[in-house]
Amino acid sequence: MSIEIRETTSEELRSAVDVVVTALMMAPPDDAAWERGRPSWEEMPSYTAWDGDRCIGHVGHFIVDTMVPGGARLPTGAVSRVGVLPTHRRRGVASRLMRELIHDADRRGFALMSLRASESTIYERFGFGLAGEFVAAELLPDRAAPVRGAATHGSFRLLARDEILDVLPAIYDRAAFTRPGAITRPASFFTRLFGSAIEGEKAAFVAVHTSDDGIDDGYVHYETAWDDDHPDGPTGKGQVHDLFGMTPAVELALWQFVCDVDLVTRWKALDRPLDDTVRSACRDVRAYRVRSIDDEQWVRLVDVGASLTARTYNDASGAVSISVTDALLPRNDGTWTVTAAGAVRDDARAPDLVTDVAGLSAAYLGGTSWYTLVATGRVEECAPRSTARADELFASRPLPFCGTFF
Repeated sequence: MSIEIRETTSEELRSAVDVVVTALMMAPPDDAAWERGRPSWEEMPSYTAWDGDRCIGHVGHFIVDTMVPGGARLPTGAVSRVGVLPTHRRRGVASRLMRELIHDADRRGFALMSLRASESTIYERFGFGLAGEFVAAELLPDRAAPVRGAATHGSFRLLARDEILDVLPAIYDRAAFTRPGAITRPASFFTRLFGSAIEGEKAAFVAVHTSDDGIDDGYVHYETAWDDDHPDGPTGKGQVHDLFGMTPAVELALWQFVCDVDLVTRWKALDRPLDDTVRSACRDVRAYRVRSIDDEQWVRLVDVGASLTARTYNDASGAVSISVTDALLPRNDGTWTVTAAGAVRDDARAPDLVTDVAGLSAAYLGGTSWYTLVATGRVEECAPRSTARADELFASRPLPFCGTFF
């Protein structure tokens, strides 16, 4: 029997859930858990694969905006909940689902797609490029404090559980968009990401920083517990889940707050920017220990023209012409000339760099260098020094960072 791919209806979502959790090695939700999670599934356009009357695959995307260099926010499909049952692997089901989702993003007028990959070898063939990385870090507060550059004005307060969903979305929107790659968060994201603090199941808290003029300009979501395995005997340990400040000084003040939490002798932060400011702000730079570096954002340009013209470029001299091909969305095929003034389509011009949409997508947010892409064979340099000019134009600091798992 042939496999049918179709848009998921509301009545089919429970079947889709069972497929995704099975593929991702989790237990199916009971009825109460399903009802709690239903709103996030209903807000997600998705496609399912069917073998007769049995759902055997699913893929979907949340509708968000991504900030790009210069501050513009572009409509984005945040790809999530990708899975195929083990009985139907190696039959092209996931590929068909991904292609359908890419065309769905195109029909909806999205400029970008973005995802967090459970396996890092899957998505380049669909036009996604690695555009941003993150670190898992450990912080030793006794060696980190005092944190240099931390704001000394303003005040802190801990939110009550019933305040979190009312207060945090506005602060997030003010404070999170300091780096390319940041995304808007649908309401369901806040319920999911702050569930431990809202439900009170763990010692999880949200501390808000307020400026002297009464503006809530940053927050940290953290969790604490006793550390019975510490070599010096029982003491405290903590984990920073989410930390955003409107300015570097506020962000560093939030880290100083974390360092001042009584009893905690080590902190973990599993999702931090590659160029995390606090590392250089520690009294002892070795107080901040990078435990791993992993891929964070895989980005795909759905509309190359809209994406290239929406972002800004650095004040660099010269121009670079980039020829791009897109096997799934051929209308993106063409040559674009980029200068400090912007990007324009110029198919008559001989290209300086030649790549596919995955290579361009990797470089788009300014975190992955054109030098790396050329050196590893993802981009062909056709004119001398064009790689260096492209890096001068595209590079973005601070580095791209999303900070939202979806």
